[in-house]
Amino acid sequence: MLQSKHFGPTLKHLLAMPFMVASLAHGQEQSHLTKIEALNLEILKVEGITSYYAPSDRKRAEQLTVLSKEAATFFRQMLGLSFDLRLAALSPKQWFSPYGNTLPYGIPWASVRERLIIVPSSASEGAFLKDSNLSFGERMIDFVSIHEFGHIANKQFFHTASTLEEFPVHWFEELVATYFAYTFIHSKDPQWLDSAQKIWTLSVKKFTPRVLSLDWSFMRSLPGPELGQTYAWYQLFLNLRASELFAEHGQNFLVKLKAGLPLNELSNWTTDLLLSHLELIAPGFRKWANNLESGIKKQE
Repeated sequence: MLQSKHFGPTLKHLLAMPFMVASLAHGQEQSHLTKIEALNLEILKVEGITSYYAPSDRKRAEQLTVLSKEAATFFRQMLGLSFDLRLAALSPKQWFSPYGNTLPYGIPWASVRERLIIVPSSASEGAFLKDSNLSFGERMIDFVSIHEFGHIANKQFFHTASTLEEFPVHWFEELVATYFAYTFIHSKDPQWLDSAQKIWTLSVKKFTPRVLSLDWSFMRSLPGPELGQTYAWYQLFLNLRASELFAEHGQNFLVKLKAGLPLNELSNWTTDLLLSHLELIAPGFRKWANNLESGIKKQE
């Protein structure tokens, strides 16, 4: 992503974010919670949210805990979901990556299996770089954190009984997680979303990935910096798609998905099969996918 003076911390340096092991971040065998507990951090428990943090990060941890509690309440009222979440607000010295040592400090991630969200305690270091508008960058981290919350909500709402941690079509898993985040943040602060959407649009216009496709397997061959920039571009592109869908369908889109998708055939999903069902649920998905592959990046 290209730097913008309005963006605050930017996604420009999302270095080597390896999407091909993203599912491992949500479901690998080693316990991330054990690593968190070994840090001997302070613990805060608020209505189903257990938060871990260093004493110096208490204020930020409290902010994130309140945000997570509000999201949990929102989705309980909206979809009947119930959450028992764990949240860790970590500083650079406490940070660890589920991807090995390639993920820089500053990118939220989640373990669906452990219902655990890891969030940086600061917006001024790591992948979200310091800029003139630190407040906006912190809000962007909040948005990405609720996106990670969305991965946990995906599992609980759509396929609790499945042995899979995530949808097998990766771009769709990311889109739905973003839709959860977009829906909640829209209910809380639509004005911020409007400003964020303008920045996402500018960022998408300023960079063109080498390959435009919903088949993300091509990313496996990209070098680290290009991989990070490309993956970040696709995430922002999906943010814009979520805003499009929300404008047309609102909160009810998630309910429509659950009713219209062949969730009993989850392990057999492909992008083509999924698009066929999505076209019936929300006409326009085929055009959106075709436009992407044709190089049309502007959301119409």
